[in-house]
Amino acid sequence: MANYILENDYLVATFKAGGAELTSVRRKVDNQECIWQADPAVWARHAPILFPIVGRLKGDQYQVNEAVYSMGQHGFARDQSFSLVDQSSTEITFGLTASPETQKVYPFNFVLDIRYTLREDELNVAYQVINRDQAVMPFSIGAHPAFYCPAQQEQQWEEYHLQFEKPETLDRHLLENGLRSGGTERLLTDKNVLPLHQKLFELDAIVFKDVKSNWVRIVRQSDGKPMVTVTFTGFPYLGIWQKVGADFYCIEPWYGIADATNSSGDFMEKEGVQQLSPEEQFATEYQIKFH
Repeated sequence: MANYILENDYLVATFKAGGAELTSVRRKVDNQECIWQADPAVWARHAPILFPIVGRLKGDQYQVNEAVYSMGQHGFARDQSFSLVDQSSTEITFGLTASPETQKVYPFNFVLDIRYTLREDELNVAYQVINRDQAVMPFSIGAHPAFYCPAQQEQQWEEYHLQFEKPETLDRHLLENGLRSGGTERLLTDKNVLPLHQKLFELDAIVFKDVKSNWVRIVRQSDGKPMVTVTFTGFPYLGIWQKVGADFYCIEPWYGIADATNSSGDFMEKEGVQQLSPEEQFATEYQIKFH
């Protein structure tokens, strides 16, 4: 499958039509790869797009108008082949539309466009969803980029931490087999730094709600240098994930969240679900700065 490349004076970014996925970002100053390279023995993705659900459904099923549909975790968009809509040297747009295949698991006539734009040392990622159906269309959408953070095994301290824009008091919403159990664990109390270590992820992803900050960054503790900053203004949920022991961290802005263990299964009642009227559009974007 062909790769698509955007380039400016700071970065070279590579994409594929499969899942409209970002697969590589290299800094020109030192040729450093910044995106996880999808080692299939660890985690075989780079930066999948989550649509039309984020997280897992209870029983991997949901109901719309009393009809029951099955859908795997994070939805189907990440495994679909997108079409190339438009491309310039610093911007590319991929598109996906409803098909007989998608309507077997998601009975709506949707249009999904993903636009990537390079601006100096920053990549802007924009999502647009259009409802081409005659009925209200429920959906969620989210990001899942994995940032390459090489382990420093010889060092005795934890090598990375998260720095939030503002002091935060945040509880993680605990997962049980991919579903929200209803339990929480306090991770931050009026602080803006969260040390990253493997034990944090033994209970699956960290799921936050109502983050006050507009951005969070991964910082290397040995020298205090930021690696990447993700700006996610307006996103109601934020996921942080690492495959335990792997050389990456994911920062995941979401419009949606996994089902709870007591969810009803009615898609229209699902927490975090967005609803579009016929011909209505939804648009959002986030930014990744590669320091």
